[in-house]
Amino acid sequence: MDTNYSKYFSNLYIDYYYGSLTHCGSNWRENNILCPFCKIYFITDGECELIIEGKAYHGHKGRMFFIPSQTRHSFYHINDNFVTKYWIHFEVKAWDNQLTQNLNLPYYIDIKDDREVVKHFLDIFDQARENTLASAFRLKAGILSLLSDYISLSDCNQVTLYEENHPEFYSLISYINDNLHIRLTLDDLSGRMHMHPNYFIRLFKSRMGTTPLNYINKLRMERAKALLENTSLPVSELMLLVGFEDLSSFSNFFKHYSGYNPKVFRKTFGM
Repeated sequence: MDTNYSKYFSNLYIDYYYGSLTHCGSNWRENNILCPFCKIYFITDGECELIIEGKAYHGHKGRMFFIPSQTRHSFYHINDNFVTKYWIHFEVKAWDNQLTQNLNLPYYIDIKDDREVVKHFLDIFDQARENTLASAFRLKAGILSLLSDYISLSDCNQVTLYEENHPEFYSLISYINDNLHIRLTLDDLSGRMHMHPNYFIRLFKSRMGTTPLNYINKLRMERAKALLENTSLPVSELMLLVGFEDLSSFSNFFKHYSGYNPKVFRKTFGM
């Protein structure tokens, strides 16, 4: 099939949530999770195991993993040789809102020469810390460069195209991502889709693998982490950008999802 990829990617959407170089401790473990965003891990040291859609994969130095959004997975150490990894959480979508699933990429590739990969990660982290128009463009370009290299090294040259029954759903996801700072209600979101709230929840779960509220909370958590790690904004200002007006409520929310008080998180992982 002669696929017109330029047309397919004409309204490509990219959003960066969070990323870092992390030396994982003994408590690095999550079981049977379903994230609303994509993940890329590049392991530079240590060993671990990932269970992705029920199949076990060995994580070790030089192996890079790509986990699409809405992919059920677990991860944990298998010995005391703890993992060090570059990683990012992000989203990339095209017109059918299922781009990363349709690419049919392998869950991992092995990197022989890591210089270019590491450069991509460092560029992404550097641009995320900036707050300029140019850095916003470079950040998205960095994510595309990293993903493009992954596609090239995995020899993936095809994308499966699907007809979209609800093309306005893509616009709704963009609306959520762009408006995490305001109160987002089920009535408002379902109204934008011209649907009854109950039907909207079923559609959302079928597309995103979770409820609208859980999706919004996970994105707010990722945005808060990125702001705490990459900016010096006071917590009292930062919380407004992710939809909170009360410091106590934000602190409780952040600790519930991350296990850290916001100030402790910034002290531990910040610049």
